Amino acid sequence: MKNKKICAVIATLLMSVIAIGSFSSCGKKIKKDDGYDPTKANISVATYNGGVGYQWLEDAARRFEKKYENATHFEEGRKGVKISVDKDKHIYTGQNLSTSALTKDIYFTEGVDYYEFVNANKVADISDVITGSLSQYGETGTIEDKLDTSFKSFLTAKDGKYYMVPFYDAFYGFVYDVDLFEEEGFYYDKEGDFLALRDESQRETFQKNKANGPDGVHGTYDDGLPATYDQFKALLDQIVAKSYIPFCYSGSYNDYVSKACRAFIVDYEGYDAFRLNYTFDGKAKLVKEIKDNGTVVTEEVVITQKNGYELQRQAGKYYALKMQEDIFGTVKYIGGIWNAFDYTVAQSEFIKSKYMSERYAMLVEGIWWENEATPTFTDLETQRGEKKESRRFGFLPMPKVNASLAGPQTMLSANRSFGFINKNAQNMELAKEFMRFLHTDAEMSKFNAKTSISRSLKYEVTSEDAKTATYFGKELIKMRKQANVVYPYSSLQMVINNSAAFTESAWFMNSSVEGVTLNNPFDAFKNGTADAKEYFNGLYTYQKLMWSSLK
Repeated sequence: MKNKKICAVIATLLMSVIAIGSFSSCGKKIKKDDGYDPTKANISVATYNGGVGYQWLEDAARRFEKKYENATHFEEGRKGVKISVDKDKHIYTGQNLSTSALTKDIYFTEGVDYYEFVNANKVADISDVITGSLSQYGETGTIEDKLDTSFKSFLTAKDGKYYMVPFYDAFYGFVYDVDLFEEEGFYYDKEGDFLALRDESQRETFQKNKANGPDGVHGTYDDGLPATYDQFKALLDQIVAKSYIPFCYSGSYNDYVSKACRAFIVDYEGYDAFRLNYTFDGKAKLVKEIKDNGTVVTEEVVITQKNGYELQRQAGKYYALKMQEDIFGTVKYIGGIWNAFDYTVAQSEFIKSKYMSERYAMLVEGIWWENEATPTFTDLETQRGEKKESRRFGFLPMPKVNASLAGPQTMLSANRSFGFINKNAQNMELAKEFMRFLHTDAEMSKFNAKTSISRSLKYEVTSEDAKTATYFGKELIKMRKQANVVYPYSSLQMVINNSAAFTESAWFMNSSVEGVTLNNPFDAFKNGTADAKEYFNGLYTYQKLMWSSLK
C-alpha cells in the first residue's frame, strides 16, 4: 500500500513536470515557447519565413504588447501580454501544416488549401474577428469591409463563416534596374525614341520628356516604360545592343518565368474578363482564328459551368504564350545559355552584376524578392560599402498588345497565403484580439512599408510609413494603388470540389500537344516540344478532356 502511494505521488509530480512544458486544450498540446512569461497572458505565433520575412511580426508583437501592457482581462491573475514569434521556412509551409499537428496559436503562411484545413477541423471560426468592430483601434469599419468581394464569397462558401484571413499579395513579373535604365537610356521619350538621364541636374526635364507608359497617363509610376509589345521587344534588343543581358531568371524554378508571363494574360483580359476563369458565368471574347501575322480573330461565347473549358481560348492566353516564346524561347535575351540557377542565386547574380563584366537589366521574380535577397545586399554593403537602401529597382508594368489598350494595369495575386488561428489555441480571446490588431489599417501600412509587399486587403499606406520603404517598396505602393487586382478564388462548388484542377499552374499551364501532356511553357519552348500556337491550342484540348471528370 505504501509503495502504491509513493508511485501515485511520483506520477502526480511527473504530470506536473509535463504540464510545465505544454498546455492541453481539447486534447491537443500547445508547446510552450522559450519566451513564455508566467506573469502575463501568452500566445505563440508562427510564420513562414520566406520572402515576407518575420521582422514585421516581431515589430507588431512589441507594439501590441505595449498597448496591452496593463491588461488583466485576457487571463485571470495575470497582467500584460506576451507574443512569442516562431519562424521557419520549411515547418510552416501550408502543405506541411496541412498534414501535421498545429502546435502554435496563430499561423501566417502560404500554399494553403483553405477548405482542406477547414474540413479537417483544424482552424478556429474567426467570423467575430472579421465582422467585428475595430473601434478600439480608432476605425469605424470591420476587417470584412477591407476584403475583396471574391474573397468574401470564397471564404464563406462552406457555411457562411470565416476561418482565415488573406495574408499578402503575390505578384510575379520583371524587376528592373532603375539606375541602369537611366544611365543607358532604356526609357522611352514622347517621340518613341530612347531617353537617358545624362546629368542629375536635368532630372526634371528628363521626367517631363518621358512617354506616358502603359497606363497612357503622364506623371505616374510607369512613365517612360514600354507601352506596347513592340516597344518591349525593341527595348530588349536595345539592351542586347548595348552589351547588357535583358533577363536573369531561375533555371531550376523556371515556373517563375511562366508565372511572370501569365501577368500578360491578366492585363490583356482585364478584371472582368479574367475573373470569368473563377466565376464561369458571363460573355467572353475567344480566339476563333490566329492569323499568320500573329493577330487574332475573336468571337463572343457565353460561358457557363458546362463549357468553362472554352475559356482556354481567351486571346490573352495566346498573346502571353507568344510573348514568352519570343523572350524566353531562345537564349538571346537570357545571356546566351540556359542556366540552372536556384531563385536565390538568380537574385544574387542580378544584384551583384552591377559590379561584374556582364550586367543584367531585369530579374524574373515575385515582389518579395528584395527580402529574400537580404544576405546578398548585406555582403555587398560589407564588400562595397553600398547599402540595400541605396539601390533603386522597379517592377515593370506589363506592356499592352497595342497602344489603343492603354489603361490601368490588372494584376493577379497568387500563392494562396492566409493567416489563421489554431482551433485549440491556448488563449482564444488573446489570439483573436491580436488578429484584429494586425489587420488594422495602421498595422497593414507598417507591414507594407517594412516588407515592400502589399496585404491582400483594402487599406492605405500612410505617407509617414511610405518614407521608410525602399525605392522598390515605394514603387510598388504606387503601382498597387492604381492597379486592379484579381484574386484567384471561386465560391463555386465545382471549383472547390476540384481544387487541384483549378490551381494557377494546372489551369493556366496544363496543355495536351499530340497526345502528350505539357505543364510548363518554359520547358516546351526551350526543348522545342511546342510553339506558342500549339501550346495555346493544347490548353483547350487538355481542359475539354478533363472537364467531364469533374465531380
